[in-house]
Amino acid sequence: MQEENRVQAQPQSQPGYNGSAIDLIELAENYLRMLKRFWLQVLLLMLIFAVTAVTWYNHTYMPNYTAKVTYSVNKTGDVGTDSAIGQRLSEAITTLTATRDFREDLLAAIDEDTLNLNYSFSSDYTESANLFTVSVTSNNYQNSNLLMTLFQEVYPEWASMSVSTVELQLVDLSSASDTPVNAYSPVRSGLTGALAALFVCIAAATVFILTTQKVRKESDMKKVTTKSCISQIPEVKAKKRSESARSPLLLVNKHINWGLKQSVRAAQSRIERLMEEEDQKVLLITSTLPQEGKSVISVNLALAFAEKGKKVMLLDGDLRNPSVLKVLGLGEHAGLTDYLEKGTPLRELIVSQDGVDVISGGFGQRTVSEMEDAKKITPLMTWLRMTYDYILIDTPPSYSFTDAEILSKYADAVVYVVRHDMPTVREVKEGMSAFIENRKLIGYLINRNPDGYSTYGKYGKYGYGKYGRYGRYGAYGYGHYGKYMQSIETAEEEAAAAQHTNADAARDTGADAMNTEETL
Repeated sequence: MQEENRVQAQPQSQPGYNGSAIDLIELAENYLRMLKRFWLQVLLLMLIFAVTAVTWYNHTYMPNYTAKVTYSVNKTGDVGTDSAIGQRLSEAITTLTATRDFREDLLAAIDEDTLNLNYSFSSDYTESANLFTVSVTSNNYQNSNLLMTLFQEVYPEWASMSVSTVELQLVDLSSASDTPVNAYSPVRSGLTGALAALFVCIAAATVFILTTQKVRKESDMKKVTTKSCISQIPEVKAKKRSESARSPLLLVNKHINWGLKQSVRAAQSRIERLMEEEDQKVLLITSTLPQEGKSVISVNLALAFAEKGKKVMLLDGDLRNPSVLKVLGLGEHAGLTDYLEKGTPLRELIVSQDGVDVISGGFGQRTVSEMEDAKKITPLMTWLRMTYDYILIDTPPSYSFTDAEILSKYADAVVYVVRHDMPTVREVKEGMSAFIENRKLIGYLINRNPDGYSTYGKYGKYGYGKYGRYGRYGAYGYGHYGKYMQSIETAEEEAAAAQHTNADAARDTGADAMNTEETL
């Protein structure tokens, strides 16, 4: 436990982790992952911004027409001195043309009411040369040309008043045309709005990525625990089938992906080896959040134990929302709550399916803290230990509820299910802490990992099914694989059928032990 605490207190000491550095490759992968997940929202936001930009520019657009005149300064004959004078005159244009006296002089020859007064003067000079250019901009090209003509008439005198006598030579005159200098393009406006939306999305994604670190790989879990990853369950897609033909993601389903089966069987083998080393029989399975596939994993591990001829009990400890029977495709049945509340005999509770005995959570919704009764649970667990090779307990998520922590008192080992890219490191750390402290955690599974045995793109429509208040455990599915796997599948099914027969025979030899249930 001291080692676990040291890992939590100093995550930066883990190999390959540097709290002050940003992994650019991982950051790029995160951007790509978020784009794949939210591409429709991004496109919708870009469309909204584009339409808004076009509408706004249409409403506020004002065409501008510009006329220009370029002067050269000849006062001293020295290029450096004349260049400095030109710079002075250029910098003073904006201030000069805004004065009342200059405006009166400028417009003295015309009726001011006939002129659109929405105009402005500006100037720039050529570095290290005695040239400067004056521009007049208006929303009417005729006004711009008229103002430039008037400016040429009055400005030389004002320039001489500013820097004593100065000779200004007209170098170039550019009249305003009927084409605005700020030509409006709806396409450009829409593109500008779309790019602005993309920038907002990138900024939001950056903040989310840097502030919310989700678990995606084993290196993320090293910040939580020193225990190793038992197996990575792949994310695969189900073969398209009719609604009636869709079936759950179980090892006994011949349509399930081969990689998924192998990863579950590998997990079972490693768990069995770890538990055999410590002579353990009771395994608790939990996760951080709902929808991580914990119940499906629990059922598949039980099936994998049964495939190897083990006598297995699967206990649904999720009294809030029992789901094991749903995963197995069975209807509601009396279960643990009925045993604890009403004293229902065990023979009426146990349901057998594919070589696995199951006790469901029962009818209604309860919490373990409400139902915990050591006088009944302790003898129940004692009898289960005497009767079965392995007892698996499926529990509610540990981050939100304390049920898993309470039930861990009756377990020898805990396996933690982490769905890829769903819980954050902080959430996993909090949900897993109780099992680290009681030293019952033997490892974790990363579920629905795109980089598992194989990746088949997006999930199909069938998936983990509806799980009551927890919402959907995914409208997704596994199970598509090529025809080349059919012969392997057939051999596996024949071997599994033989093992199930042996398991049933072994169960019959333990029938006498069932008679003790009346004393529980």
